[in-house]
Amino acid sequence: MNNILKRNKSFDMKTTFLQLSYFALILTVLLGAFSKDANARRKPPKWVVERPVDPEYYIGIAVVSQNQADYMQTAKNNALADLISEISVNVSSSSILHQFEDNTGFKEEFESKVKTSIAEKIKDYELVGTWINKKEKKYWVYYRLNRNKYALSKRMELNKAKKLASTYYEEAKEAEKKNDIYNALVFYSKSIAELKDFLDQDLNVMTLEGRINLGTSIYNSIQDIMTKTKIIPEKEVYDLAKTELTERKFMFLAKYNGNPIAELPLYVDFSKGSGDINNKLKTNSEGVIKCMISAITSAQKLHELRAQIDLSDILNKENENYELNKMFFNPATLANGKTILKLERTKAYFEFSENIFGEASKRKILANQMKKELSDNFFSFTIDKTEADVIVKVESRATKGAVKEGKNYKVFLVYVDCFFTITDMVTGNEIFNEALYEVRGMKPISYDYALREGYDSLIEEIHSQIIPKLNKLSF
Repeated sequence: MNNILKRNKSFDMKTTFLQLSYFALILTVLLGAFSKDANARRKPPKWVVERPVDPEYYIGIAVVSQNQADYMQTAKNNALADLISEISVNVSSSSILHQFEDNTGFKEEFESKVKTSIAEKIKDYELVGTWINKKEKKYWVYYRLNRNKYALSKRMELNKAKKLASTYYEEAKEAEKKNDIYNALVFYSKSIAELKDFLDQDLNVMTLEGRINLGTSIYNSIQDIMTKTKIIPEKEVYDLAKTELTERKFMFLAKYNGNPIAELPLYVDFSKGSGDINNKLKTNSEGVIKCMISAITSAQKLHELRAQIDLSDILNKENENYELNKMFFNPATLANGKTILKLERTKAYFEFSENIFGEASKRKILANQMKKELSDNFFSFTIDKTEADVIVKVESRATKGAVKEGKNYKVFLVYVDCFFTITDMVTGNEIFNEALYEVRGMKPISYDYALREGYDSLIEEIHSQIIPKLNKLSF
């Protein structure tokens, strides 16, 4: 009996040993597999080691540090930006951009905006994979976009834009037929807005006119309106006493193809001179506006009123499409009309004294030049002091400067000071006092040659320094 028990006990120990051995073997295998798996996870995927090339996909890969805030979103944004950089902007041969081929700045801005638009609208991209470099704490991400899906999406967007733009184009043409010029221009601007992201594309469509290129047709239609629209002043030139200005209405007539344009917004301003005027007006049923000047704010005697189509809503710098609209609605080509206002000049008595190199001079060359400058803009000069409203007094003083010599050259320097005062004959008050100091002349041969250049420079200084200040006076 005892022998049987011993044999059973020995058998149980062997069985236990075998079980433990099997368990150890299985554990070793599992640990090995786990270790291999861990090593596999630490090893970077192929797309990290070498950027993949796939003709069917646009690819975007980015890596960022895990130490920065919101690193996963940053990596995604960077990867999508990388993906977008692979999408080229190809300008179609029939694109409206060729209409603006001389404006390379606009083209570059357009391409930049297209890239921004793609970034805002892009969809259907897919996440391929991520990988973390634990040692360097770097996060990698890989996105891709199917090229065919993207091309299909772009075609659908283009067709939708062309359809909406065509609708606005047809409405603009109908408005033109009704002589409703302003609304025609508004509809054209809406058509442009629909096409703004597709100016590099072929914009050919079928319309009631037949097959047209929308971009080119819109551009040409706008230019045609500007050519056929005439803003006609009642008179081209007015000779007026200053007191008459606030009592008179200045009229402009707007016509399109010879027909008066009603309800056309016009903007009236001073293209020369300055003043206060009711500048935002609409034509009446007969195509006429009447504007009134409430004040003249410049002493200049020649003013020019300009009335032009008011497109301030379309050509608004706050408008996101401002730069684009400027290309189609060129401010320099807006239909306009002008009328000249010649105001009665202030009568002035002119006193002039000239000192050249320490001696009084009776030369009249500089005096005549100055009188011409002042009479062109401000005064009617009289030789009878009692008839004058103001006395204009000018004193000039020329002094010799250094003589600069070098090898084979010798130049003379001259400095000219000039003093201006204007006195009211009635009150005796000095109403203007200015000076120009050390206006330089430099010439070889002699001081006289240098003086001539100094006087030429002085006249230029009067243009740039004195005339603008006189313009601010009210004589």
